[in-house]
Amino acid sequence: MARLIFREAVQEDHAAIEALFAATSMGSRIRLCFERDPDFFAGSMVQSGEPCVRGFFDKDGRAVGIFSAGRRRVWLDGEVTMRYLSDLRIRPEYQGGSLLARGFLKLQEDVFAPGEWAQTLVLEDNVKALELLQSRRAGLPEYRAAGRYISWLLAPQRVGSDRGWRVRRASMDDLPAMRELLDASARRRSFADLTELSEIGGPRWKNLAISDFLLAEGRGRICGMMGLWDQSDFNRMRVCGYSPVMSVIRPVWNGLARISKRVTLPPAGGLVWMRKATAVACADDDPAILRALLAAALAGKDERPLLIGFSAADPLCSALGDLKAHGSFGRHFLVGWNGAPPEWREPFSFDVARI
Repeated sequence: MARLIFREAVQEDHAAIEALFAATSMGSRIRLCFERDPDFFAGSMVQSGEPCVRGFFDKDGRAVGIFSAGRRRVWLDGEVTMRYLSDLRIRPEYQGGSLLARGFLKLQEDVFAPGEWAQTLVLEDNVKALELLQSRRAGLPEYRAAGRYISWLLAPQRVGSDRGWRVRRASMDDLPAMRELLDASARRRSFADLTELSEIGGPRWKNLAISDFLLAEGRGRICGMMGLWDQSDFNRMRVCGYSPVMSVIRPVWNGLARISKRVTLPPAGGLVWMRKATAVACADDDPAILRALLAAALAGKDERPLLIGFSAADPLCSALGDLKAHGSFGRHFLVGWNGAPPEWREPFSFDVARI
């Protein structure tokens, strides 16, 4: 194979990276591709406050493999800065070779500090990737299991909730109360993102406005909040294809889904339009408050599904148990080569809009 160069990815590499993303997919039954047009690095800034994108490129500038290892501020019994490993893509013809191990070796040498650990999420449906990444073969880092993650893709539907909560749109005047609520929630969750709400409209909150937040009020105060983030301008999910079984099942699934008001599956090549729940916080982790927020989010005129995610051990999960949803499961790992990983406790937090 041609000699490859491992280097930092720059803005001029956007087209090459998008071509790499188009050539790779995730999942087995439903193969998903992710698009970051028109600016790959805008999505990287949403994921991490300090993006760090490295990759292997050939002499023609074609991206062969990509890793993101940006830093972000999270809560871990205090504010810490931690890396997030994401956007791992390798062209099919290079998979199964030494490129993955070589890339991790370069990350260890050029990016990670001695003893530094990172977070990552891997879909449970991606069985081959899970087996390989946990194998420790050829100098791969340790993938230390750190909890299970659940995400729900919720179709618009009627959600029964306690009518004692009033739900409305947020305004700039609500920022102090929202900040207090979100900070209190973060301190109950390991790895909670600490992005400032005052930066809404900036690069880490791209295309999100204060009016995109729903607030639940009760007992004379703001008790719950949830942002509804449309990321379709810079981060999209496309169904690249289906397994033979799912290709047969899809028409039947969609027929039943329309009757039961569940999420339908687009044809191969179709986009999955959605909103993503971000910065979710409820006073005392009360699931009834989240139910009120979901009732408002799913009963409006917007017919796009809503994606929301939590640690499987999060008490807020009980608010979603009876809803009509397509659920996905992921494994949360701490990744490092040496030393002990940081201490943490359940529930952990991972904002589904920043994956």
